[in-house]
Amino acid sequence: MPNRYLQIVEKINYFLFVVAICMLPFPTRISLYTWELWFVSWLFEGRFLRKENFQWQKGIIPIVLCVVWVLWELISCAWAINKTDATNMLVRHLSFVMILPVALWGVNSQYDLWKAAKWFIVSSISSIFIYAIYLYIVQYWGYIQEHHSLPEFVSTWKYFGDNISWTKHRLYYGTVLNLAIVTLLQIRIPLLSMHRGNRAKSLFFFLKLVILVLGIILSASRANMLTLLVISAVAIIQPLRGRTRALVTSLVGIMGITMCALLFTLHPRFEKLHIEHITDRETYQTHEIEPRINIWFSALQTPEDYLWYGVGAGGNSEYLKSMYASLEWNYFYDRQYNAHNQYLGTFINLGIFGAIFFLLIWLLYPIWYNGRVRQFATLAMLTIGLNMLTENMLDRIDGVIITCVTLVTIALLSRAQHAK
Repeated sequence: MPNRYLQIVEKINYFLFVVAICMLPFPTRISLYTWELWFVSWLFEGRFLRKENFQWQKGIIPIVLCVVWVLWELISCAWAINKTDATNMLVRHLSFVMILPVALWGVNSQYDLWKAAKWFIVSSISSIFIYAIYLYIVQYWGYIQEHHSLPEFVSTWKYFGDNISWTKHRLYYGTVLNLAIVTLLQIRIPLLSMHRGNRAKSLFFFLKLVILVLGIILSASRANMLTLLVISAVAIIQPLRGRTRALVTSLVGIMGITMCALLFTLHPRFEKLHIEHITDRETYQTHEIEPRINIWFSALQTPEDYLWYGVGAGGNSEYLKSMYASLEWNYFYDRQYNAHNQYLGTFINLGIFGAIFFLLIWLLYPIWYNGRVRQFATLAMLTIGLNMLTENMLDRIDGVIITCVTLVTIALLSRAQHAK
């Protein structure tokens, strides 16, 4: 007779996993607390106490590499220029260490990953409508107060936009919606290839896809709009084989290189990157790309300062602050801007070898898997990896939780495929 206590814990563990996934589009703190509760329930389940649950296979190797990267950060604390920032960064990245035991010992048999994926899509679509209504109310709040009799506690309500994912940082919200699109494609494409789709389901699929795309547009995350184009192209290419795949891939690559060349040669913003006589007003435009270009350009002026072993975990913000002060970029200094590029930030934090190691993790991650898991891993890593080009995603709780949940899901899918 099965242990009653264990059955209850297993149900709670699976429920918290679904909640953690569904909370990704919503406030960061809720996602963090749910993720931590899920891991605690996994510990109470005690799977690591049973040898038969242990499963070592090549699909776990990328997770091990992520853990090694975090350990490298720990070592760098010895020479970190800011011990507080280094400690804060390590606390955030402990989630990557938590992934390893879950990847090694797996989860209980009650997990239905496809059903959890469907709930994640529903949650993402729901968040679009919730945020749209919220922002509509905020925009017309003055009119509502003037023309409607409201209770006192409602009439004194203030705008709390900074407390929700969308207005706090739209890049992370757009990343979640892109991952929902990846999940939707991975669920639907196999059904279409097996001729199991009907018109009603196909129409419903395209409706969900359009809503998620509109959500990304509404979030105004330009990085995620470009990421969406890339993952859409890769999703189309993946089912192709042989010469057809090579031809389509070559055309996409040529078009991408051509567009980048035109952008950097014809766009007026890229004509000059002189930083000697730049002013605060000229530096900080309404368009976010120019501040990033200025940060990257200035950070790479003296790479010898951090070339071999970096300035320590989380130190890129502190290192750049001194540069902002010397250039009199007061706005950047006051906001304590980081590198706004995860790869450049890792280069400054851990030096060239740390940056190469980190880059290889993201470039080679999908090759450790097979079949449909590789397809999902490729699209997921593209979604996160491309956004790392314009943001230090792993410097914020939002990015850490999104990445951790994604990596755990890939590891669990790999185990399920291996078991078959």
